[in-house]
Amino acid sequence: MRITALKANLAAVVADMDGILQVAADDDNRDLTAEEQTSFDAKQKEAEGLQAQIKREEGVLALRASAAQPLQLPGATDAPSKVSAAPAQKPEPGAMVGRVAIAIGAVGGNDQRALAAHAASVWGDETGQIVANMEQSTATKGGYLVNEAYSSDFIGLLRPRVVIRRMGARSVPMPDGNLTMRKQTGSSTAGYVGERDPAPTTGMTVGRVSMTAKTLRAIVPISNQLIRRASYGVDTLVRDDLVTSAAVKEDQQFTRGAGSAESPTGLRYLIPASGVIVAQANPDLVKVTADLGRLRLKVINANVPMTKCGYIMSPTTQMYLENLRDGNGNKAFPEVAEGRLGIYPIGVTTSIPDNLGAGGDESEIYFGDFDQFLIGDTVQVTLAASTEAAYVEDGEVKSAFAQDETLIRLIQEHDTDLRHDTAFAVLTAVKWKP
Repeated sequence: MRITALKANLAAVVADMDGILQVAADDDNRDLTAEEQTSFDAKQKEAEGLQAQIKREEGVLALRASAAQPLQLPGATDAPSKVSAAPAQKPEPGAMVGRVAIAIGAVGGNDQRALAAHAASVWGDETGQIVANMEQSTATKGGYLVNEAYSSDFIGLLRPRVVIRRMGARSVPMPDGNLTMRKQTGSSTAGYVGERDPAPTTGMTVGRVSMTAKTLRAIVPISNQLIRRASYGVDTLVRDDLVTSAAVKEDQQFTRGAGSAESPTGLRYLIPASGVIVAQANPDLVKVTADLGRLRLKVINANVPMTKCGYIMSPTTQMYLENLRDGNGNKAFPEVAEGRLGIYPIGVTTSIPDNLGAGGDESEIYFGDFDQFLIGDTVQVTLAASTEAAYVEDGEVKSAFAQDETLIRLIQEHDTDLRHDTAFAVLTAVKWKP
């Protein structure tokens, strides 16, 4: 069993241990029962065993690196050639994903030693060692698993480009692809009692958040000229192409994706029917102000924490609010030009359409506490490459071979849910046009 799988198993065991403790904590911080203590001790012993295995694997990797032999590279003589390594230079966040993609594209991905040698010749020994220590993926039909630290850097770059992430959604690790935790489905109550009187039950209703990793695949064509001229700067260019491809789909799915067994559910379909508000027809300043108030009040009255509240809307709706004026010609919401509405920030995305409704002229506005939106991330990026595969662009099938391109396949795994069912509300039938 390799290190990534061992670490995933360890994370799952630790999550089980935490779950046992959480049950006792939720039950007035009582002590563990005998059965719970036995289960906890067994999990702790299992975790210690996994830690020992991980330590042994890491030791083997270190020994393997120190014992590595010079590589016979294509075009070399019978004597092993030593490639002059480029000077070490700290890569930009996420650039290591670009370097791995370029190395896989340049070498073909079948010979990991050749991949490492190519990476070392372009970016230095440190990058070469990182590539040499990568694990091959079996769960995603080929490719290489990028080290978790560099995968995390890459996923971090999605935050400013995916409106749900940007507004403060909580990313939670899901290393083994599954996560189950408690969620609040209704508000709680409390009361005062006299001395020696029994404490009242809270009345809070709870449920379960169950997330299972859904696979996002992105195919990104990379010019072979870029791969052949790989250097500092090209790695970030490839990284940016990969980030853009993943971010566009994430933004669409996290906002309005209907969800299925294969794809995560977007915010629109996580909001219960009670959180859907219909905007008034024939909008003017009075009606717009009232509708925004109703939207906000729906969340406030749900007693959610209100820690990272904000709006998300389409560019058209944002422009309408920015230019809306009162009877004296003054802008009604001048702060919209600064990216907020009242005291709350605005997230703008084209993933919210302006062509909804029977007449194809409606949009939506969301308001809520984004700290209650959970994104379960496996924090693992998988990369593979092909020079023979085809792809569809603008409805036309194109051959990578004919285009002198290499197709990089990027795989991420994640899922979504709300920790509080009523943390968001949506205003529908919005016909606010500038």
